[in-house]
Amino acid sequence: MKILAPYFLFFCLAIQAQVNKETVAPKGDLRGIFIPSISSLSWPTNKKATPAVQQAELIAILDDLKANGYNTVFLQIRPESDALYASSIDPWSYWLTGTQGKAPSPFWDPLEFAVTEAHARGLDLHAWLNPYRVKQTPTMELAPNNVANLHPNWTFQAKINNTDKALLLKMLNPGLPEVRDYIVDVVKDIANRYDVDGIHFDDYFYPYAGMETLPQDAKTFKEHNPANIKTIEDWRRNNVNLMIGMVYDALQTINTTKNKNIVFGVSPFGIWKSDTPSGIKGTSSFSALYCDPLAWLNSNKIDYLAPQLYWEIEKKQDYIALSKWWNDQAKLYCKQLYVSQAFYKIEHKNPWEISEIQNQINQNRQPYMDATFGQIAYSYTAIKNNLKGINSVLNNSHFKYKSFAPPVLGLGKDDISPMKPANIRFEPLKILWDIPEAAPDGDLPVKYVVYAFDNADEAISKMNDGSKILDIVAGNELVLTEEQLAAKVFVVTSLDKNNNEAGDFTATNSFSIVTKKVNELVTNPVQGVDFIN
Repeated sequence: MKILAPYFLFFCLAIQAQVNKETVAPKGDLRGIFIPSISSLSWPTNKKATPAVQQAELIAILDDLKANGYNTVFLQIRPESDALYASSIDPWSYWLTGTQGKAPSPFWDPLEFAVTEAHARGLDLHAWLNPYRVKQTPTMELAPNNVANLHPNWTFQAKINNTDKALLLKMLNPGLPEVRDYIVDVVKDIANRYDVDGIHFDDYFYPYAGMETLPQDAKTFKEHNPANIKTIEDWRRNNVNLMIGMVYDALQTINTTKNKNIVFGVSPFGIWKSDTPSGIKGTSSFSALYCDPLAWLNSNKIDYLAPQLYWEIEKKQDYIALSKWWNDQAKLYCKQLYVSQAFYKIEHKNPWEISEIQNQINQNRQPYMDATFGQIAYSYTAIKNNLKGINSVLNNSHFKYKSFAPPVLGLGKDDISPMKPANIRFEPLKILWDIPEAAPDGDLPVKYVVYAFDNADEAISKMNDGSKILDIVAGNELVLTEEQLAAKVFVVTSLDKNNNEAGDFTATNSFSIVTKKVNELVTNPVQGVDFIN
């Protein structure tokens, strides 16, 4: 294994450079949106609304995201050791029904609904969890079956900020083995029962402030330190490392036994250590939150990172310097980077111009950002309110053409392409196809990509050009215009659960349609080569 590792790393990085930076309009570009549920920020905006109203609101969000060129949803389903899904472990969320522990009436499962509706629109959905937070809402009463009531000795209270009026934050104690087991059980329950595309943690590990003034884990450090780690700071980081590793390993087992491809990622705070890279100052993920994303990369216990770079270019915490540094760390360990961006700052204290967001996306697409595969916007509210016209600006520039999230690379990930669409044919103003046979790994396509090229030669030379994508759909047909039918050559490809795309764009076939015109169709053969961008 030691001999093979360098060759695997070289191969992986060569693929990354190939698939992500070949065209100005990348077709393999994750365009994600965070949809927070806590404090009714994005959804559901009314915790006491009927299920029908909440469902309609979620459908409107998904339609909005599809229309504005996004392809991946990060839906917060566990903000305070609760559940916006049917759980036998955690209580129903206060942010869903207005009372923690109260089931929705009439009954529905929001996560099941969200997955079904997202996938029907060709969108990926990642379940976003906060692993340790129990309560930051002062007026909320915890349900009897909340973990803090069942196991009060698993928690501590810390300050949200170090002021005289600081709110107390109830958290699970990361130093307890029982807490780690509990978090893993929560993740396993979701991964086993729901067809989610990913599990995502945000940046809340140990609290940003308060551990130094309220060191309630000193006793835990003394009693739960089998490795005899010398300092409490290193011990805290190790506790988080253990939890991250256990979650990753549990997901790999589920992926293997159930033929799933659930990826695992985290959005750490955007500064690893102060003065790293040189000149960057600020709160440190390593020292304040006691989490070490580089350790997760080094131990291969993460599929991607999405650091929260919520700062401007060429300011104190320079977006360009930080994004380049994080890119290089991901590249070193052959992992993928999706930068978390602060769309909310378009209307905030010292509001940004939209050009700042555009320039940040330009940075993400620089050739030297060769481990960066897209971005995730915080949060959907900026899209809903179309802050300063952000939707039309991006739709006319960076998100003008459609894309799909790129396959997650690495050992143990699904790298077997699906079979091509079967029986591709035309009807008046429509292209149709059938579901093909299962691939050797048992996968059927989960969505399809329809391309339109000027001619067959262009289908080969611009196969990775996202500007040639007409649409990405979960169904088996796409409506076309008379102009498209008259002038274009079409390609239809399949995408599987890891967004692997089969594609030898060299074969051309002619298919008759009901009208007098005969159209030329380019299709990928069954035994094709993966071409992704």
